[in-house]
Amino acid sequence: MKLLRIHINSDYGSIKEGFKLQFRAPYEDQIHEQIDWSEFHPFCFAGLNGSGKSNVLEALSNIFYHIESCANVNQPENFQNNFKPEFCKPDAFELEYYISQDKEYKIENLVKVCITKKEKNDKKKDDGLPQMTYQPFPFDKEPIPVSVVAEKFATKPAPAKRYLPDLVIGYSSGENEILSIPFLKTRLLHFDEYRVALEKNAKYEEPESSLLYVDYEMSQAVLLANLIFQKEEVLEPLHKELGIADIIRFRMNLNLHMHENKKILEQYKKILDLFKLCATTYYEEKDKLTLDFWINPASKKAFKDNFSNNPFKLFQAFQILYTLNYRTVKPEIKSDVYQSKGFYTDGKVPTPEPQEKVFFFLDYYIKKKYPDSEEVVPLLMKNLSDGEQQFLHTMGICLMLKNKSALLLLDEPETHFNPDWRSKFIRTLKKSLDHSQSNNLMTDILITSHSPFIISDCYPDKVIAFEKGRQPINARAMNFRTYGTSVDIITENIFKNRNTIGDLARKEIEDIQTEISKKKKLSSKEVQEYKMKTNHLGDSMEKILLFAQLNELEDTDA
Repeated sequence: MKLLRIHINSDYGSIKEGFKLQFRAPYEDQIHEQIDWSEFHPFCFAGLNGSGKSNVLEALSNIFYHIESCANVNQPENFQNNFKPEFCKPDAFELEYYISQDKEYKIENLVKVCITKKEKNDKKKDDGLPQMTYQPFPFDKEPIPVSVVAEKFATKPAPAKRYLPDLVIGYSSGENEILSIPFLKTRLLHFDEYRVALEKNAKYEEPESSLLYVDYEMSQAVLLANLIFQKEEVLEPLHKELGIADIIRFRMNLNLHMHENKKILEQYKKILDLFKLCATTYYEEKDKLTLDFWINPASKKAFKDNFSNNPFKLFQAFQILYTLNYRTVKPEIKSDVYQSKGFYTDGKVPTPEPQEKVFFFLDYYIKKKYPDSEEVVPLLMKNLSDGEQQFLHTMGICLMLKNKSALLLLDEPETHFNPDWRSKFIRTLKKSLDHSQSNNLMTDILITSHSPFIISDCYPDKVIAFEKGRQPINARAMNFRTYGTSVDIITENIFKNRNTIGDLARKEIEDIQTEISKKKKLSSKEVQEYKMKTNHLGDSMEKILLFAQLNELEDTDA
C-alpha cells in the first residue's frame, strides 16, 4: 500500500483539529514524471518531542483498528457491548491511500481508497459512521462507495475489509504505550476469537484482524521463522551486524489448561501436530506438552515441508500461541481496555506467571559470533543487548513481508542503536527487503526519529519536519536536500540546534567568550592563558571559533 494523505479534523494528542499531512502527490498528478513507487523510500518524521510526529502513527493505528472492528465479524459479545462504530479516536478524519487488488503488485492494479469519518452530531442527526470509497486505476472515474460496517449476524466481513492492508505492524522502542493500545485490544480480540471457536468446536486457522505489534516475545518468533526459512543472502544483515550465525536449539513449553471442560489447545491440534513432525523429540503429560528442537538441515527441511515453505505461516503459528496467554485476563479488564480511547492501560492487563501461560520458549540458544573474535559461542536469546533486540524487531519483520501489503509504523526504532548502526539503519532495511524479494509497492514504512543519520539516508520529499503548533512540511518544500547531507547541517535545520558539543562543555567556552567580549585587545600572554583554560576540552567547532576570536583580539605589537 501507499499512503496519500491524512487530514485529522478533531483534536488528538498534540495534533489539533485541521491537521493535514500530504504523504505524496496523487499518482495522476505525477504521471508525467515517470514515478516508480516500487523503489524503497521510507518516510521519516523528524522534530522535537511533543511536536506530534508519534501521534500520527498512533492515529493511523487507531483508524485501521476502528475500520477493522467495524468490518470484522468474529467479535465476542464482550467487545460488541463496548465498541461503537460511530465513535473513534481521532473521531473525525480523512485518510487516502493506494492498495492493490491483485497479488501481482503493479501500478495498473492499484485502487485509490478514501476513508472518511465525521464526528457524531445528534443535533444534525449525523450517524458518525465511517465511510469508504474506492477508485480503480487510472483513478478517473467517480468513487464507488463500499460498506464499512458488517451486517448483524453476518458470517463474512463487510466489503471494506477487501480494501485494507494485509498487515498493520507497530513497533515502539521508546515504550510508547498509546501506540500499542489498539494492538493490545487486537490481541484480546484474537484470544476471544479462538475461545469462541473452542466453545463452538469450530475450525480456527488465523486471526481475523491484521494488526500486529512486535515486542520481545514476538521478536523471538520472528527470529526463529527467519533463521529456519530464509536463504543466507536474506539473513546477511543479521550475520553481519549482529553476529547471529544460526539457531542452535529451543524448547516449546505448552500448558494444556482446561476451558469449558476442553483443553485450551484442542482447536489447535492440527498445528501442534505439525510442530511434532518438526520436533527432535517431544513428550506429553496430563496437563503439559514439551517439544524440543535441535536445529540442523533436516529439521529446517521439516519446518519448510510442514509450514508451506512460508516463514510468515510459522510466525503466525507462534503468534496465535502467544495470544492464548491472555486466557487469564478477566472480562471486566477486557471491557476496561476496549473502552480506552487512547489513555494508558499500563498495569491493567496482568502478566501471567509461567505456569499460567499457555505457551513460552525455553532454552532458546543462538550461535553468536563476536566482532573481535572468530569464535562462535552459544548464547541465550534473552542475553542479547537492548540495541540487538531492537535491530531484530525492525529487521526481522521486514524479512517476512513478501506478498503482503503492509503499513509499518516504527516509533524511534533506533533508540538503543550505536552511531554505526544508526548510520546503517536505512541501508540495512533496504537490503533486507531487497533480499527477501519484497515489492516496495506493497509497503509503506513510517519512521519517527531524532537521528540525523537516518534523516541523511532519506529523500527530502520523504522527510517530514514537525513543529508544535504548525502543519508538518516536507524537507523538499523547505528547499533542504536531506539525502547525503552532513548530520551537523541536518541537526541545525531540522532540530534547530547549532551546537556540536554538550551544554556543560559549551558553557565553559561561552563563559570565556563573555569575558573577552568586554575587551578591545589582549596581550599575547593573555591569549595564551585563555587558550590554556581550554586544554581539557576536546576538538570542536565551538573551540575553533573561540580560538579565532582570541587571535583577532591579540595585540601582537604589545
